[in-house]
Amino acid sequence: MSAARHGMGAATRPPRPGRWQLPAFVPVLLTALAILAAPGAHAQGAEEADGAAVVGLFAPRAPFAGSLARKQYAEALAAALSTAAGQPFRGRAFASAAEFDAQVASGRLAFAVVEAQAVGGHTPLAQARSGGKSARPMVLAVGPGVSSDGLGALAGRSLAPVPVGPGDEGFVYNHLLQGEVGADFFGAGRGALDAQGALALVEKGRADAAFVWQGTSGGLRTVFTSRPVPLPVLVEVGAVSPAVRSAVQGAVGGLPGAAGVFDGFGAVDAAGLAALKRSLGPPQLRRATPVLAPMATDLPSVTPH
Repeated sequence: MSAARHGMGAATRPPRPGRWQLPAFVPVLLTALAILAAPGAHAQGAEEADGAAVVGLFAPRAPFAGSLARKQYAEALAAALSTAAGQPFRGRAFASAAEFDAQVASGRLAFAVVEAQAVGGHTPLAQARSGGKSARPMVLAVGPGVSSDGLGALAGRSLAPVPVGPGDEGFVYNHLLQGEVGADFFGAGRGALDAQGALALVEKGRADAAFVWQGTSGGLRTVFTSRPVPLPVLVEVGAVSPAVRSAVQGAVGGLPGAAGVFDGFGAVDAAGLAALKRSLGPPQLRRATPVLAPMATDLPSVTPH
């Protein structure tokens, strides 16, 4: 899809600041919750009392049925790691990057299953599997207000993104859309805390489109399928003993999956994670490769009449 088709210039326009932010009160609320989760806060009292480190889940784009399902999976994962490592862990699901980062800073988070985009400087130990693969395409699901097919029908329409952290726009424009359109293609959109929230915004007509994992768009029509996206990754976050790390690595094949989300865990696809990381910079509009005319010597000779 050419830039001219959407009325964009050849140069990539910088993303509009704040255009994908959650409503103004949400970051303030999440920051307050993160502070309450810090060491010494009442919410952490039970964890500090029994000495259990935390096993977390921060995968807002994963298609869990809701916050309860996320909490239950985090607890099941913690129980499995407790058995494997021979020490207690508590499971906790995080609703935002701010909440996850606060727990990391507290020093009580030992392991976590995170979006591949959020691996950052943490040590990958295993990667989720779905149908035997470590990556899965995402689709662009659209609401009833979008009647045409194809990506072009969404020019100027609102997208309901699911924020993960630094690189969110690069993830959408560079990794999912592969530079097919510029950073000003979508209109201003309202963010959602997770994939289910994004789908709800589209279903209720509060957004025109949302990216979700293939096969999880419910009854919504889809107009675009991305290249495969790396599935969530089990990472080591805090400093753990070599014995605990070895025990967790040895138990990877038996860790529980999450019904309808992923089947279990396998080896990390380092190449896939590296490719994703390279795409997380500023949105870049892909330029068409010019087709050069052949030299005159390559043309067939013409005999004048």
